[in-house]
Amino acid sequence: MSMVKVSEQELRDKLNKCIAGERVLLERNGQRFSARLQQVGNEAITVIPETQAQGIGPAHDGDGLVVDFTDVLEVEVKGVVYSRLPD
Repeated sequence: MSMVKVSEQELRDKLNKCIAGERVLLERNGQRFSARLQQVGNEAITVIPETQAQGIGPAHDGDGLVVDFTDVLEVEVKGVVYSRLPD
């Protein structure tokens, strides 16, 4: 798997082209976690945290979790990780 460093805007552009199911790394309230993309909107994305998707976490109604684009640190598309994390 290769990694490509991108700016926040480049990452947002990648997210806008993604389909459901792509893996994203999020940071929210100081916690980092992986999730699967459910939907991309104009101002935010909807994801299902991987622990919920695997039945490990609390039950959910399928609506997912709405997060801001600024919470996204990485997106994995076809084996390539696009990351805005510093080295």
